[in-house]
Amino acid sequence: MPDLPYVIELQADAPERREMNDLLTEYYTLIRERMLGEGVDVGEEADTALEEFWNEINLVLPPQGRLYLARDTDGSLIGCGTLKQIGDGKGELKRLYVKPSFRGTGLGKALVEARIEAAREMGLNELFVDTIRANIEMRGLYAKLGFTEIDFYSESSTHKLVPPELTQFLLFFKMEL
Repeated sequence: MPDLPYVIELQADAPERREMNDLLTEYYTLIRERMLGEGVDVGEEADTALEEFWNEINLVLPPQGRLYLARDTDGSLIGCGTLKQIGDGKGELKRLYVKPSFRGTGLGKALVEARIEAAREMGLNELFVDTIRANIEMRGLYAKLGFTEIDFYSESSTHKLVPPELTQFLLFFKMEL
């Protein structure tokens, strides 16, 4: 098997703030651009989303959750994904992001698979995830990995953050573990 151009690490502690903020800001900017492409302006919500991430950091770190970071061979942060518990035997995957130059390398799939395995290790029975309709790549990846589209899940972190009129632009998925 060839050497991969990246390594995925499980974070035991909060990551370095500036580096993580840079990656998440890039992610939130992409989501905003895709929503604008749908004719919806979600505003400049990156600061609010960053604040929410840091306010809930303990929910995505062991033992309650998982935060995986991906780095290239130079050690630069190139991707991330989180898992948090959202109820009795339930988990939610959030913040899957891979820098454009590493898309198509299998990194996104590897980040999802790492979190699915972590959910099993944590004893979770169901995994949920949401994404915007315009995120074609994620929709296809979730389907390939065995997630099924559902109408909604009330614990959705995104749904709690966005105005109700934006829910129509979200898709919701579930996986039985």
